[in-house]
Amino acid sequence: MSDDGHDEDLEESRSCFVLSIDGGGFRGLSCLLILAHLMQEIGLDEDVVPRPCQIFDLICGTSTGGLIAILLGRFGLSCEEAVDVYKEIGATMFGGEADLGKIWGNIIHGEQFSSAMFEKKLEEIVARYTGSKDTLLRPAKSSPDTVVHESTRVWQTSQTFVTIVSKIGAAGTDAYRIRSYPRPPDEVDPAPYGHKWSIFEGVRGTCAAPMYLSPLKIQKGPATYVFQDAGFSGFNNPASVALDEAEKLFDVDDVEIKLISLGTGLRSLTGDGGKGTKAEEGDINGVMQMILSSVGNTVKNIQNAPQVAKRLAKQLLSVATDTELTHLHTHEQFEREYSPPLHSEVDDKIISVSILLEGWETST
Repeated sequence: MSDDGHDEDLEESRSCFVLSIDGGGFRGLSCLLILAHLMQEIGLDEDVVPRPCQIFDLICGTSTGGLIAILLGRFGLSCEEAVDVYKEIGATMFGGEADLGKIWGNIIHGEQFSSAMFEKKLEEIVARYTGSKDTLLRPAKSSPDTVVHESTRVWQTSQTFVTIVSKIGAAGTDAYRIRSYPRPPDEVDPAPYGHKWSIFEGVRGTCAAPMYLSPLKIQKGPATYVFQDAGFSGFNNPASVALDEAEKLFDVDDVEIKLISLGTGLRSLTGDGGKGTKAEEGDINGVMQMILSSVGNTVKNIQNAPQVAKRLAKQLLSVATDTELTHLHTHEQFEREYSPPLHSEVDDKIISVSILLEGWETST
């Protein structure tokens, strides 16, 4: 066992399983339901179903995918437990508003939702599973972690990170990785330098989608650092970031990386596969009409409501396109760099259950 808790002998004899979870709002439930099915398939019987933290060495996510990553990796919840907590938190995401028309109307008006209910519920959840609302994402060396869950993987517990971006950062720059473990060699921690990120801050920052919630602000002396959801900056699908992180954490000469990337839908399922200007314009107009029909007369006093709705539609579809492109590029990278290539069974995204099953049976 090395100083950082890494079992070197175990690393040499096992594959490294990585779970990457896209952002997708309330549709993130689909990721949990798919993962729950996988865990049931892996289980020796219906009474022995592993938790994701017992299968995956590294779990990461963006936006609501980041929330799920924390629930599964940092808290060590089962998929069923995570579904319940996800619904509990999700009910507060739009200031407690449940009417879709009012939600879209609020966005068209350019008004962000109050984060008070979300933050209060998030603090409550963190305290429920860790004993304190201020628990650090990366446990301090000076005190034992209050959350301990067994793991049969390379690390003693699943390593977890979420992605965020600086609100004032340049477009196209890499997403910050807010980790539950020491940074890999030659990596730098995100600003503010020396800041000890709490679980609350990690989730609050990764879920701060610009259209919905105000950004996370961290005050350090006279400086204010502002962070938001990385989804609208090209990282809604963090699969490539997860792969890069795994390669830095594990010796790829000795460890075979297996990646599962869970998303909430494909842009190619719309129109004629998302190909062609006319099809793209039809997709945009379709989403725009859906938004306008849901708001009804609540935006009748806004003269440019159709234009705003169309801009929102473009943003949403752009995120979906980026997510799918990341998936395709990461898949190509696996085929190019790993032998044998990644074998998948569900929409080219989910690794063969038989591979995970073999690892689970060997370790139990």
